[in-house]
Amino acid sequence: MVHPHVGVATAVRILALDLSLTGTGVCCPDGSLWVIRTEPRRGMTRLAYIRDRIQHEVEVYEPDVVVLEGYSFASTGRAGISLGELGGAIRLALFCWGVPYVDIPPTNRARYAAGKGNANKDLVLQQAVFRSGRVFDDNNAADAWWLWQMALAHYEPESRLLVKVPQTHLDGLTKVPWVEIGKGTA
Repeated sequence: MVHPHVGVATAVRILALDLSLTGTGVCCPDGSLWVIRTEPRRGMTRLAYIRDRIQHEVEVYEPDVVVLEGYSFASTGRAGISLGELGGAIRLALFCWGVPYVDIPPTNRARYAAGKGNANKDLVLQQAVFRSGRVFDDNNAADAWWLWQMALAHYEPESRLLVKVPQTHLDGLTKVPWVEIGKGTA
């Protein structure tokens, strides 16, 4: 199903990323979605591949801001280290490219999407389908879409691309370290 607003331009160009080692969710400024699949890549080859794909999106869309899901401190072991490396590589790349970015804590994304900070990924995906009427490839795409929605709510609250959420969900927008865009800060 094609979303009726995909392809509609917004005043603020927002690129949203749900970083994942196997399937990074990407929501482009027009609301289109895709997932960066990395199999069979591993190690630094995988990190470079994800960075290069994100660099392509940055070059194509020239975002005013990139929103990222912040670090999950529940990740442990080798996976936690690898996710930290990915997050550091992408944040450093955005800094070097002069693109401001915002880290949105996973609990804030869950609260905005589902009304509670401990909502699991399946509930967040379910709420994305319910609120948007769209079909999502996976949880990572849904998470990227919610991050994009949160940035729209903050930077462009009158956007016709913004879906309505209950008032209680808006608490997810608080305590997010939003950056001023157009100032070159990251």
